[in-house]
Amino acid sequence: MCDRSEPDSLMTEFVRERSIRRTVKVLEAKRKRIREELEQLIQHLDLLVPSSATSSDLLQEAIQRIGDDAFSQLLMQLMQEAK
Repeated sequence: MCDRSEPDSLMTEFVRERSIRRTVKVLEAKRKRIREELEQLIQHLDLLVPSSATSSDLLQEAIQRIGDDAFSQLLMQLMQEAK
């Protein structure tokens, strides 16, 4: 009976690892799409703000008002990369 528990634990570990890898693939794909959408927003920001205003200043102020530090940091990082 001892031999039976080892294959079960191996199978459990295999299923766990497979699930983790699938989840990683989904998260990576989602992260890529989100980054692409945010980059597009930053590139087209001039269409949203009046020509007299600096779009990066307005975006930075809007980011501060969101109140989500992780999202704000991501947007700021993308803005820096766009420059």
